[in-house]
Amino acid sequence: MKVNTGDEKILRKYLLGDLSPEEQQEVELQLMSDEDAYDLLVAAEDDLIDASIAGKLKGDELERFNNYFLAAGERQRKLQFGRSLERFVRDSPRSAASPESPARDVFWGAVANFLRYRPAIAYAASAVVVLMIVGSMWSVFRIVELQRQLHSATAQLADVGRERDETKRQLGESQSLGERMRAQVQALEETLGATKSSVPQALLAFNLIPGLSRSSSDIPKIAITANASLLQFSLTLLDDNYDSYRAALRDAGGQELWTRDRLSATTTRDGKAVVLTVPIPLLSNGDYSFSLMGISDSRPPESISSFYFRVVRQ
Repeated sequence: MKVNTGDEKILRKYLLGDLSPEEQQEVELQLMSDEDAYDLLVAAEDDLIDASIAGKLKGDELERFNNYFLAAGERQRKLQFGRSLERFVRDSPRSAASPESPARDVFWGAVANFLRYRPAIAYAASAVVVLMIVGSMWSVFRIVELQRQLHSATAQLADVGRERDETKRQLGESQSLGERMRAQVQALEETLGATKSSVPQALLAFNLIPGLSRSSSDIPKIAITANASLLQFSLTLLDDNYDSYRAALRDAGGQELWTRDRLSATTTRDGKAVVLTVPIPLLSNGDYSFSLMGISDSRPPESISSFYFRVVRQ
């Protein structure tokens, strides 16, 4: 059954608990979803209180009003307020108006007569005043809270600005360092180019095998003569299972000095090997190593082995 919450009789029965459980549940669902229906319910509640104060409720309605409707404490307070206002208006002497202020007394008398049988309206007006006061206090609180949040956001923005400036400074230093390193590499390449064009180059060739540790007594020693400018290394491969290779030259501290990518395996008299040529100016007396990695399109790069050697300049 469809219950019409716009019907005053239905709302009156709902407030007095005179509906079936199914009808009561349907009314409550409409009240939760329809704001206009809730406003009509509040108006029907005020009408019931007015009718009770005026003595218009009889029989079953009066019994349900006292036992069911007034079970809510808020309704009891509204009824008490309405009765107090009705007694105040009733007991006020009508002859108390002074001849000096007839217009004022007529006005307040009209207001009293209007509110006499409408205590719910007076209660609603008082509630509006209270809500206005509470709303003003809440607005002040919100303004203070928003100001606090604004100060916090301003401080955070200042911190972000300082971090941004620090990051820019560090980035500038990194770029400057990179420029200096590129300039040094370029100067080295120019030096090598000049050496190639002016002096016959001496090429030293060495074969390195994997499996030796840095502390091994069999680590190869490479003697570099004064007229040598290039070193050719053959890094022996145990298996040739990769599309290409990457070789990195490192010093004794593990610092990467020089790299070559996309190296291919070649066939030497000792088997498969990766052959690469290193400029001698990169090397001084000390221990070095090559780290060899295998590159394949079908799987990630893999570290194959390390090749250790020691440089002795003569």
